[in-house]
Amino acid sequence: MILTILNTVLGLLVLMGVGFLCSKVGLIDQVAQKKLTNLLLKVVQPVYLFMAYQRAFDRGLLRDFVICMAMATAAFVVLILVPYLFFPKGSRDREVGLLVSAFPNAGFFGIPLIGSVFGTEGVFFLTTMITMFNLLVWTYGVLLMSGRHDSFLVTVKRLVSPSLVAILAGLVCFSVGLLLPEVITAPLKKLGDMNTPLAMLVSGSVVAQADFKRGLRDPMMYKISLLRVLLLPTLVALLLFWLPVNPLLITIVVLASGFPAGTVPLMFCVQYDKNSVLAGECLAFTAILCCVSTPLMYLILNLLMGAI
Repeated sequence: MILTILNTVLGLLVLMGVGFLCSKVGLIDQVAQKKLTNLLLKVVQPVYLFMAYQRAFDRGLLRDFVICMAMATAAFVVLILVPYLFFPKGSRDREVGLLVSAFPNAGFFGIPLIGSVFGTEGVFFLTTMITMFNLLVWTYGVLLMSGRHDSFLVTVKRLVSPSLVAILAGLVCFSVGLLLPEVITAPLKKLGDMNTPLAMLVSGSVVAQADFKRGLRDPMMYKISLLRVLLLPTLVALLLFWLPVNPLLITIVVLASGFPAGTVPLMFCVQYDKNSVLAGECLAFTAILCCVSTPLMYLILNLLMGAI
């Protein structure tokens, strides 16, 4: 399986490289990048997530899903609280450090990787991390960056994203045993299969826009990046690996905890006039680091818990 992880990560890196080159030669400019991102977030990714739930109802699978949701909740407690030890009040770009280090890219990076290695069952469990991400980034994340409390209705409106709606709809269909006819699922599956190449093309175009010469001279970028892909997933692993549950669940939650910085924190930095340049550099740098750290984390987990 470790070879599968390595091959998958290398394959994703190749796709990112194509996106990088497309950006450098002008095929994917900022306008095209925005349109591709909207297509991915509002159509392709929700369809892919919904299709992960199109499977025959299984009580054991539902039990594992609930367990995985509890572990995802515990993981985000670690991801959110631990960075406060590294970014005390008054430190430079504190909000950027807290937000970027806490929220992994479980969508763009996670779905292609987990789907390629563990199939739709892996994505089924990965949706627990995606759900917690959406619930927390649009509540805690907005509060952190804006410094204000919004009304309940405004908060609920933010939470209603296409991906979260797709997850909830898929979970309902799975729970009641509703399987759509093949005439519908076949084209939806083809549409969902666009998720991996499209996500990696967009990610590669984002990396191409980063100023690595400036970023490599900034200690803050290293601090945030190492927290994001090394220290925080290690702490999550230490919290979860001893639990007597399906090792696959632990593996997915831990790996997801160490994925690259997400694009939503970057957008928040732009929206709330924080240091978006630093956030963009961290996004690009962590994407590259994960090509090494993710297989390494899987190998360590495999040694601790046995074959997965």
